[in-house]
Amino acid sequence: MAVATPTNNVPPPPPPVSSATVNPPLKPISSDERPPGEGDYTDTRIPADRSPVSMSEAVSNVNGQLEDVYFAYDQFELTSQAAASLQRDAQLLHEILQEFPQLQVTVEGHCDERGSAEYNIGLGDRRSKRIIAALGQVGLPAGNFSPVSYGKEAPQCTEANESCWSRNRRAHFVVRTRATD
Repeated sequence: MAVATPTNNVPPPPPPVSSATVNPPLKPISSDERPPGEGDYTDTRIPADRSPVSMSEAVSNVNGQLEDVYFAYDQFELTSQAAASLQRDAQLLHEILQEFPQLQVTVEGHCDERGSAEYNIGLGDRRSKRIIAALGQVGLPAGNFSPVSYGKEAPQCTEANESCWSRNRRAHFVVRTRATD
């Protein structure tokens, strides 16, 4: 007799992460592809042929495409797998920031349930700041990014096993308009 399993839209577990710290470099975005940097004059008004709904749709679309970047246990440095995910995310972020330079991206640092709340807040902060630093190294403007740490307070999964814990050790992106801050 087959047992039906409920569908609860839980993302699949991330690929196994080596505990070795790799910090592979990301491929730089060429200067002719970069969004305008801080200090450059940028007209952040929405062009007449583009409605605010278009920007909202673009934000919703990119938020659905960005992948979480996963970390090894008690680590904030990038592994080669994390760098590959971040490279894809960097390209998506580059494209939307080029079209809408007024957008803000929050990089959330998350941890698994092990360790104290205080320790995990610090680790989540280091994870989010490491992601922002890597994005800056490939030419994305730091002024569009802000770190936040949730530590172990916002898990994707609540089971006490490695498969679940590995889904919680992540950096997550949230793209939004600055007007909603």
